[in-house]
Amino acid sequence: MGEDKVRDLVQQAADAMQADAWRAYVAIEYAVLEVKMRHGLEHEPSPPPVKRTAKKADLLALAGEKLVHLDYSDAKKLLYELRICRDALKAATAKP
Repeated sequence: MGEDKVRDLVQQAADAMQADAWRAYVAIEYAVLEVKMRHGLEHEPSPPPVKRTAKKADLLALAGEKLVHLDYSDAKKLLYELRICRDALKAATAKP
């Protein structure tokens, strides 16, 4: 049940990323929370921060690439990859 919710959120993010990075960010943030709470991973370390000096297009490409290759079978790895996507989208939305 929970995995389906995360997959739906990831699909929403992928669909929204083309038109609206902010909507994609919100969907991924919700997916991060869903995975964290459902699997008790609240204290898992976050990935290193994404370079804020990267171009917006590069940040969106990074997020898109990570979304395509998510591994839903390993909750820790899924959380880590979703956080990378979230951080890239957050940095992209901060750019003009």
